[in-house]
Amino acid sequence: MARREIVVLADDLDGSEGDVRSVRFGFEGANYEIDLGPANHDKLALALAPFLAAARKESGRRGPVAAPKAKAPTAAEQRAFNQRVREWAKGQSKEVNDRGRVPAKVIEAYYAAGLR
Repeated sequence: MARREIVVLADDLDGSEGDVRSVRFGFEGANYEIDLGPANHDKLALALAPFLAAARKESGRRGPVAAPKAKAPTAAEQRAFNQRVREWAKGQSKEVNDRGRVPAKVIEAYYAAGLR
């Protein structure tokens, strides 16, 4: 037995079903898609016309540009940082071990002191 599905597009605003097409657009970093019949498509086109005339068209790339990721410190850089924090903490009479993890509270205090 065969199964047949029929998809009927309806205008998302008024529910009409004749000559409906999907319209994609973006606004403030979000992308949208709406199904519009001819009348509502024309309304949208007229409303956007002055903005589109003044806007710059994006390059052919799709999607937002990702910010460059911060590089994780190397093991040697992390050891040197931990040593600086430990030395500072001992000078501030804070309890810190010579080995192992440096407590987050100590690192926060180090940053709060304006050190990096």
